[in-house]
Amino acid sequence: MHLRTKKLDIIRLENKKILTKKIYQIQQSKLDIEEIENELIDIMVSTCISHGKDENQIRQISQISKVLGQSLGLGTQYCDMLEKAAKIYDIGNIAICMEVYSKDDKLSFEEFNIVKQHTLLGCNILTQVGCNFTDLAAIISKEHHEWWNGSGYPVQIKKEEINIASRIVAVADVVGALFRKRPGRSVWSYDKILDYIKQRSGVQFDENVINVFLINQKAIREILMTDLESVPSAWYA
Repeated sequence: MHLRTKKLDIIRLENKKILTKKIYQIQQSKLDIEEIENELIDIMVSTCISHGKDENQIRQISQISKVLGQSLGLGTQYCDMLEKAAKIYDIGNIAICMEVYSKDDKLSFEEFNIVKQHTLLGCNILTQVGCNFTDLAAIISKEHHEWWNGSGYPVQIKKEEINIASRIVAVADVVGALFRKRPGRSVWSYDKILDYIKQRSGVQFDENVINVFLINQKAIREILMTDLESVPSAWYA
């Protein structure tokens, strides 16, 4: 009963319903396909921002993901789609109450298990849209917290079972999060972030993705340092 109460307090399905309605309205408009896609990205990004995510962080994760995809030789068209998907994959967080993300205390076991559902909630939202980039974003939403060694969530898949886009964004997501202040933790330096992802290579992250991250350190550092003056948000990735 206690867990059920917590779930009702944490999950905000009304946010999902409001966004779904806005998406439907855009899809029913008389805009051309490219304009509709741009509108869909804008509405989902703005919704994430209104829920507390930092606009600069969204840009950073998206650009880092594209750099990694290009370095892995995934092709121009795919990497353009990946860049779009990496802006909206975390949309499931809008269905989690903002207070949870701003807590000074560590989440309880029950709270964390509920927060994990943002992966599946986001996948559900994105799957219903029906565009190529939202289909890719749906996969990333579901898998970006899976670990290379199989100890992630929500379904503990491992290695190549995890889509390459998800393996890429998993790295960019963590880097973007560590470059932000959170309750109880200050912003990490770039060198500290670099040491962290090296240590997690072959455990949390795909070694090939980490290798191209290291090859592209200069470009990635520049992406992170751009607009550094903006106020970092409190956000749990």
